[in-house]
Amino acid sequence: YYIKNVECFITICYNIFKYDMRRNYFMLKKETIGLLDKNNVDFRDIFSICAGKSFLYQIRFREYVGKCNQWHTELNEGILKLDDRIFNVEYIGTTSTTDNFWFSSEIESMIPDEYVNLMINTKKIMQSLNLPKVTENKIELSNEINGDTLSMIYSTFAPENVTYFCGLGATSIYMFVKKLPENMFRKMNSAEFSNRVMEIISAFNVKHKLMVKALLIENEIEYSNDQNNIVAKFNDNSILTVEFDNNDFIRKISGKLSL
Repeated sequence: YYIKNVECFITICYNIFKYDMRRNYFMLKKETIGLLDKNNVDFRDIFSICAGKSFLYQIRFREYVGKCNQWHTELNEGILKLDDRIFNVEYIGTTSTTDNFWFSSEIESMIPDEYVNLMINTKKIMQSLNLPKVTENKIELSNEINGDTLSMIYSTFAPENVTYFCGLGATSIYMFVKKLPENMFRKMNSAEFSNRVMEIISAFNVKHKLMVKALLIENEIEYSNDQNNIVAKFNDNSILTVEFDNNDFIRKISGKLSL
């Protein structure tokens, strides 16, 4: 997929969604978007710049919820129930065991319009980036493109702090989880960075160096890089070196971790 007029998009987008220092908006920073090669962008590129931040917040949400035995969502109320806990949600989309497609929430007749507004606004942002295959209402799934990877992208481009939850079933429904504690969106420390990065490259098909750079930028961590290393300064007592091979795959992460 191709990005056209990226510079124009970034200017327009950030005039509309100005960064408020009191909130770290979940939407990607212009520096992160600038990592993309505007002449040659595919799904893996888009997912790579989103995976780190989305996965970081997803893990924090799981830790915040703790062990959960049952889930239930009230479509007409925009509510997710995890055992006895209640969360405000809007809906992203659905997948089904009977076909091989993603269906965006705004075309699902069972979901009220008021609970798809965030998805509509998120897709408008992405459409401005000229990403038609990622913003279509119906998307064919593959080993790389599935409900989780799509939801990770959408939740990262959303213009407010969210994570996502997947309610699994014959029809699985993906939701933006909203109005979470601000602490869930805090700046990461070096221990989190190291753990999340290794988990991501084990679980997902990402471009390692692109994912690492995006994650550092999104958390406002200073870094320097050469051909085979990224050196990230989390604080004066914690500087990590991420070493890559000649194909930009991570070889190791070294340095002093901090919490």
